[in-house]
Amino acid sequence: MLILVRDVLGAGLFAALAEGAGLKPAFAYVGERAETATERLRPSCILLECYHPAARSEQFFAAAASYDCRVILFAPAAPWADCAEIARTRGVTTFVHPAPGESLAELVADALAE
Repeated sequence: MLILVRDVLGAGLFAALAEGAGLKPAFAYVGERAETATERLRPSCILLECYHPAARSEQFFAAAASYDCRVILFAPAAPWADCAEIARTRGVTTFVHPAPGESLAELVADALAE
């Protein structure tokens, strides 16, 4: 699983959740473009923060599609209206955290299960 988030601590948290789900987390190198990391790693799944530059990149989504990568878009908090629009137009799974009554682990597990 390629994890594309802007925050190092958040990346570590998602890596732990991915490992808990039996996935091997991977990251882009410092300064590496998301589409280059996608080409290098060819992950089955990509967890993408909706405020990461890749979420608005045609090149990233083209790379993800060419390697048949499943993209899961998430918003770390509200407002997330434009994130919902990205998810709708790209046809990707999405979730918002915090969500009332659900832990982050539950949200990630549910997104991976879809």
